[in-house]
Amino acid sequence: MNGALVGYVVYVALAVALIAWLGVVLHRDGRVFLHDVFIEQANLADAVSKLLVTGFLVFTLGYALLLLRIDAGASPVEALRSSVRQFGVLLLSLGALHSLNM
Repeated sequence: MNGALVGYVVYVALAVALIAWLGVVLHRDGRVFLHDVFIEQANLADAVSKLLVTGFLVFTLGYALLLLRIDAGASPVEALRSSVRQFGVLLLSLGALHSLNM
């Protein structure tokens, strides 16, 4: 298998798994907060929570895919190293955005 393909598969698998897990956590914990804000409108709180998670998923997956750049001639080790570096940038970016929103 081509080194770049290995890097793409590893990066995309890690990014999708991380983003899906974060989406579940944000929906679960954000829903509690929104129910407190929309005290007598539970349906509205659930709808807003789903919309926010959908926006998060679309934005974050798009950003993760924009970060993906691996040299076509890279060996599997170089491709994996590049994927891990890009995944680290994704993690730092998501952590920074989360911290700024707190």
